[in-house]
Amino acid sequence: MKRKVKVEDAIGMVLVHDITEVNPEKGIKGRAFKKGHIIREEDVEKLKNLGKEYVYVLELGEDEVHEDEAAKVLADALMGENLYRDEEPKEGKIVIYSKVFGVVKVDTEKLLKFNMVGEPSCPTIHTNMWVKPGQKVAAVRIISLTAPKEQIEKAVEIAKDGIIRVIPFTQKRAGMIITGNEVYYGRIKDKFYEKLRPKLEFFKCEVAEKVILPDDEEKIREKIEEFSKKYDIVVLTGGTSVDPDDVTYRAIKKAGAENFIRGNPIQPGNMLTLGWIKGKPIVAVPAAALFFKATSFDIWLPRLLVGDVITKEEVASKGHGGLCHSCPVCVFPICPFGRP
Repeated sequence: MKRKVKVEDAIGMVLVHDITEVNPEKGIKGRAFKKGHIIREEDVEKLKNLGKEYVYVLELGEDEVHEDEAAKVLADALMGENLYRDEEPKEGKIVIYSKVFGVVKVDTEKLLKFNMVGEPSCPTIHTNMWVKPGQKVAAVRIISLTAPKEQIEKAVEIAKDGIIRVIPFTQKRAGMIITGNEVYYGRIKDKFYEKLRPKLEFFKCEVAEKVILPDDEEKIREKIEEFSKKYDIVVLTGGTSVDPDDVTYRAIKKAGAENFIRGNPIQPGNMLTLGWIKGKPIVAVPAAALFFKATSFDIWLPRLLVGDVITKEEVASKGHGGLCHSCPVCVFPICPFGRP
């Protein structure tokens, strides 16, 4: 409820309207006090100089919550692991940031329920994006200057275990298997290693060992089994297309990979193959990775390195949004490619 009070009696109360200052001599014309401002003792003289003997202030009912208080309560409820927030709201809004370099996880079903409550509002970045420390991941506020206490309590109950969290990258080691008779016999120089190594290292994954093998299914299988015991992830290149002598995907299968997924509806990178051996990811990278900045490999890699096991259904779902826009200037991952 709003009411009119003398300026000197309004200390500690909340303005329900903007107050404009016009001073031609100083070249000032703009907002001196914004709606929602809590009036302080030092504001009284300035308000009087602006010609304000009275102001309209907000009087909260027992069943109402002010936007600043609501923002703090809601942000605390929304935050899971490895997040922090603004200490105080700005214009009724609190921003939530990542503490670590990692992958953001948003419980999108809970987020929808949260935003369906009414006054509470929380936009986030896309789930499964990687973020750096200090990067903004969400913001929270209420739509109006005040909200029914019942709505805030309901939203807090929905979010109480945290709707947003970040899984940090940790130091990992990769074994890389480069396949292909043309490379093994020295007819051409391998280009995959120099292309993929920086991508792995960016996410704290060292390429601990690299081998070059011919198109021999058994040799590739043996090396996959060996590397899956020694390293956190096994990355293979070559031999994943549809030619009869492309045997890499068969070697992965024979090595005992579970949740085997050959190909995905993402372009570029249709022929990427995935599997897991005793929880460790095995990924075969197609030739598209040599020619494009971003492929299916770049979409899945951060998640593989934080321990996600990708399902066949999720891979299939990437058909929607899985076609690269081929922009003249690539800004991946800040783009629609591979996003929900």
